[in-house]
Amino acid sequence: MKSKKSVLLVLIAATFWGTAGIFVRSLTAFGIEAMQTVFGRAVFSALIFAVIILLKDPSLFKIKLRDIWAFFCLGFFSIVMFNYCYYKTMSLSSLSTAAVLLYTAPFFVIIISAVLFKDKITFKKAFACITAFIGCCFVSGAFSQRQTISAECIFFGLMTGFGYGLYTIFSNILFKRKYQTLTINFYAFLFALIMSLPFSKPVETIKNLSDRPISILIVFLMAVINTVIPYICYTAALKKLDGPIALIIATLEPVVATLIGFLVFKEALTVHSAIGIILVLGSVVILHKGERNAT
Repeated sequence: MKSKKSVLLVLIAATFWGTAGIFVRSLTAFGIEAMQTVFGRAVFSALIFAVIILLKDPSLFKIKLRDIWAFFCLGFFSIVMFNYCYYKTMSLSSLSTAAVLLYTAPFFVIIISAVLFKDKITFKKAFACITAFIGCCFVSGAFSQRQTISAECIFFGLMTGFGYGLYTIFSNILFKRKYQTLTINFYAFLFALIMSLPFSKPVETIKNLSDRPISILIVFLMAVINTVIPYICYTAALKKLDGPIALIIATLEPVVATLIGFLVFKEALTVHSAIGIILVLGSVVILHKGERNAT
């Protein structure tokens, strides 16, 4: 049975995730590369989660050796691989194409959940998923652009959606093994930090951040606002909300990003964007009505 509180938590997470553009653009202006941003965010996020656990309940650090593989996969596939493939897709195509391919994630989760957890693929869930995806296409402007997409771009784009979706899958596996939200998030970012070291040029990253103290503050705020808060909300929501439904609701993220672009960066709000926003919100309403009927 789905919880209204869980739906609200996903909406909060999507809203905070939607602020990414503010931080990424600010760091890019200071010459901070994409993987360096990933590394810096992982460092601060892991530290913040560690402090929270120390203050709340140090026993949450305890995990079983037989479960390390799941935490490793969560950090590597759902954070490091996801970010790498996302940035790679953006380098091979437009930002709109990268955004659209990112939101293939609900499709992957619906299929994997059906196989691993025996979740039913209902008409309402599938319809909402397709509606949200089409909405993301409109929001991103994919339908208003003519461009050639390479096979390499499609591959990395699909891997982005796959990696994004795997966060939901591995979180559900760890929840079934009685781990708490804070434990899951701490080890996810700890392993992400370790696995991102070979790709992020840590010495150069530390130097670049040190040369521009304001960038350290930006990365810290990114960790708090764009990472710790939304990941806590989203992971907590997965306790009572089906994974595919949580990801469909999370498609509100590009809507928030579009509105921030319009309000903060004075980007144009097109008719296509407006149609997309309506479709994404419509998919959330469809799922919310289903949630009310289930309670």
